[in-house]
Amino acid sequence: MEWTDMMHNQQQFQKISRALLPAHKSELTTSECELLAHLYLQPEQNTPILLSQNSGMKKEAVSRCLKSLYEKNCIRKQRQAEDERSYQLFITETGLTELKKGCENVLQPFYNLWRISKDDFEAFMYYADRLAAHMEKGE
Repeated sequence: MEWTDMMHNQQQFQKISRALLPAHKSELTTSECELLAHLYLQPEQNTPILLSQNSGMKKEAVSRCLKSLYEKNCIRKQRQAEDERSYQLFITETGLTELKKGCENVLQPFYNLWRISKDDFEAFMYYADRLAAHMEKGE
């Protein structure tokens, strides 16, 4: 593929990425919403390491988000009895409320794009899933 074609692809991808950014500022960042969603959807995967692995976020970024979520009373920590250095995380009622508001804000651009391009959007997401799988495998 020529570099000019690849540049065009990169620009198109950037255009789509910008269009999918939330329209309104939320109490939570997109990353905080993502981590809360992981805790809500997979409550058994509730340690910082597992959140980092499942989200693909760096450990440092997960730590910053968790600190912020804890300060906002969106999560609670529970120390492990067998290892006092590690802890499990749980979403609070405040966290669930903020997650719902944040998801509405984050997902609205996706729904808007889906409504105007149904089949193309679904095909794009199918291939995005495949590309993400390749990235996870390190290919």
